[in-house]
Amino acid sequence: MHGEELSQLTDDERSDLRLRRIGFVFQNFNLFPSFTVQENVAWPLEFLGVGWQEARARARSCLERVGLPSRCWTRRPAELSGGEQQRVAIARAVVTAPRLVLADEPTGNLDTRSGTVVLELMRRLNEEEGITIVLVTHSALAARYSHRRLDLQRRIAQPPLAPVSP
Repeated sequence: MHGEELSQLTDDERSDLRLRRIGFVFQNFNLFPSFTVQENVAWPLEFLGVGWQEARARARSCLERVGLPSRCWTRRPAELSGGEQQRVAIARAVVTAPRLVLADEPTGNLDTRSGTVVLELMRRLNEEEGITIVLVTHSALAARYSHRRLDLQRRIAQPPLAPVSP
């Protein structure tokens, strides 16, 4: 990132890079079921040494940015819809102010309406806040939200043809 040779980093340096500069959003949300919404979002800040009051304030700010109503902030993930859970996951991904968010099928477990809300949110984070978002998807709808699209296909190696005798 930013011209740095990443392959030479130690395990601790790679962990620090992921914590400080890369946010992650997963298809299955990966929220802690026993934490409240606000605790889930504030959690990464603990590793940065941010005090609990400041972490809660930053979490609230991120939850507002992703459009999650304040009445949801003290709930547990199981009390939320899939779309709400994914917005919590996005808030957690951006609470450390990363420049890059890696999103693996972020709409895969959502209905079309909730998926569209999440995609609009990610587009807004990119356009308004300059966060680069790398979105991996099989969804044609999600792919339409991108500025640049790369289609990857797996090629199955074919055995070489046997020579034909005359």
